[in-house]
Amino acid sequence: MKKFVIRILMFALVAALWLGTAPAALASSSFQAVVTSSSMKVYSQSEPHDQIGTLKKGTVVTVKDHNGKAALISYNGYTGIARVSDMEPCQLCDDAEKEEKAETASSSELAGAQLMVTVKKAKVYKKASSHSDYVRVKSGVEVNLLSVSGSWAKVERGGVVGYMDPDALRSAASAQKESEPSVQRVDKTVMTRESCRVYAKPSSSADHVSVSKGVVMQLVATQGDWGMVKKDGRTGYIDLSHLTTDVKTAEVVADTTPASSASSVFSGSNEEIIFKFLTREMGYNAAAACGVLSNIHYESGYKPTCGGDGGTSYGICQWHLNRKTRMIDWCNSHSYDYSSLKGQLYYLQHELKTYYPAMHEKLKSVSNSAQGAYDAGYAFCYDFEAPSNRASRANTRGAYARDTLWGRYKA
Repeated sequence: MKKFVIRILMFALVAALWLGTAPAALASSSFQAVVTSSSMKVYSQSEPHDQIGTLKKGTVVTVKDHNGKAALISYNGYTGIARVSDMEPCQLCDDAEKEEKAETASSSELAGAQLMVTVKKAKVYKKASSHSDYVRVKSGVEVNLLSVSGSWAKVERGGVVGYMDPDALRSAASAQKESEPSVQRVDKTVMTRESCRVYAKPSSSADHVSVSKGVVMQLVATQGDWGMVKKDGRTGYIDLSHLTTDVKTAEVVADTTPASSASSVFSGSNEEIIFKFLTREMGYNAAAACGVLSNIHYESGYKPTCGGDGGTSYGICQWHLNRKTRMIDWCNSHSYDYSSLKGQLYYLQHELKTYYPAMHEKLKSVSNSAQGAYDAGYAFCYDFEAPSNRASRANTRGAYARDTLWGRYKA
């Protein structure tokens, strides 16, 4: 019954868009609009007009056609249907287009411009006045600083000139330096608490060797989450979470796992490969791995080429819209095939550590038990996958991890 009602609603939306008579002044050409509702639903153009995603408040979209009730919009290369009541024309963006970007920086201004980075959320005004139209920008956005006059900084981005608070800006070089954690010199004997990797550089994409649990080494420096370690005259970098100062009296010789052993992770069924990667490469216990595995089972059936949501989602975790693009770009830049299970697993590791560190720590801390499997499955669904009806689906996935996968994979 619910699906029938949704389809009737979508038929009404599509009919209103394509059969309704739009005011000529509004439907004569495309324009930009900004989402004003907390979450704007976007539906597919084609039958059965399923919901293909949501856009957050403040997102700027291009309205290609509308009749005052429903609108045909595009965003990041995707096209769909949404309610006009969930958005309003973006006057600053639209005016910038109509007036050929309103105000553009001269070649001399650009030649002397300094690359800056926003260090907090800020408003960029069309004119040097707080009563002017404006758009909001997030922290970390790069702009070119053209000049500063009084309490206004004249900036340029993508050919459009605007005005903002100069205190919201830092030079790109200083902002990068501020964001880098400082190096702290230490001198401690430590030991690996689990099998892990030692990298040539403080980056999970650098060359590495695998070491087993119980390897004793010297920690000589720390930088953020990384530790610089030495053993037998060789230096490398390791995630500090893999180290403990509770060193056994008998030193264990480092295990530089041969390639044949490392490659054995990628043998077996896709389900088995994912479980081995989660436990051996990412250091999760069996319960946490079962929780993640349960979600991948429901999202894609363990198929790396699985597509969904009208082509806007892809892969074992059904990465959606921007997350899909980010996954593809990362795999391409790290010489992985984005459609391969191996590439997607290494990206999942990167994504959890970089964009979802709290989830990564949650998975590392669950108890290695049936309840831990449920907790991991529930949390991964609720906070990482975040599907619609996520509380109900999180419960289902937690139960599958506990009742089915735990019995299969527990030690």
